Amino acid sequence: MRILSATLAIALLAGCGPAEQPAADSAVMAPAPVAALTLADFAGTWQNTATIVGTENPVPSTLTGSADGSTWTTTLEGRPAIPTTAMLVGDSLITQTEEYESVLRKGVMVSVRTAAVMRDGMMMGNMVATYKTPAGEEKVNGTIQGTRAP
Repeated sequence: MRILSATLAIALLAGCGPAEQPAADSAVMAPAPVAALTLADFAGTWQNTATIVGTENPVPSTLTGSADGSTWTTTLEGRPAIPTTAMLVGDSLITQTEEYESVLRKGVMVSVRTAAVMRDGMMMGNMVATYKTPAGEEKVNGTIQGTRAP
């Protein structure tokens, strides 16, 4: 019985000893970090459609931007280009247009802010149109999606 008790005690002490350290050459390989997006990844020309809450038909537009972020514009059919500010926040392209006359509300000025990500070669995200009405500002939400023009 003493031999069995002594054997169990030795086994218990051996199991409670310090863990072995892995050899330096057997380190676990971490996945390579994913490269962060830049404005250059979104640069070029995008054919977009905006769907605004409460409207039946999407509004088509063209977003054109430079890789360095210095020149971005939004163009609506039959209208001059609208200066647009673009910046990257995380993986999202944030754009803000200057005010222009609304396509949906004649005589009403609007500015549009979008936040879009790139997925499978498409740009998709959310938008807020801020209308300057006689009663004050009115914000309307929507979605935007686009494909890169060839």
